[in-house]
Amino acid sequence: MLTHGVGPMRQYCIGAMLLDLENPSKVIGRLEEPLLTPSEEEREGYVPNVVYSCGAIIHGNELVIPYARSDVHSGIATVNVDNLIKCMKPVKSNRASNSN
Repeated sequence: MLTHGVGPMRQYCIGAMLLDLENPSKVIGRLEEPLLTPSEEEREGYVPNVVYSCGAIIHGNELVIPYARSDVHSGIATVNVDNLIKCMKPVKSNRASNSN
């Protein structure tokens, strides 16, 4: 699952986590660092210092992520799925949020 969050200096980034197929409230692994952060040329625009995506697709063994940057331009990032999963750190304790 791709995530979107804000870090230091109001830098909006894209992250990734792996959820259990049978129980998607259980996080199996996650990246410790963002998958995609604004580069120098992506820091200027209507909304500066932002990269965000509304989805992605797996093509072969590549995760293809179309993304917007600073509300001015768009780009496409790709990452090898096996390598992405290898970079994730296991999540040992997991408390699912109770939304009853």
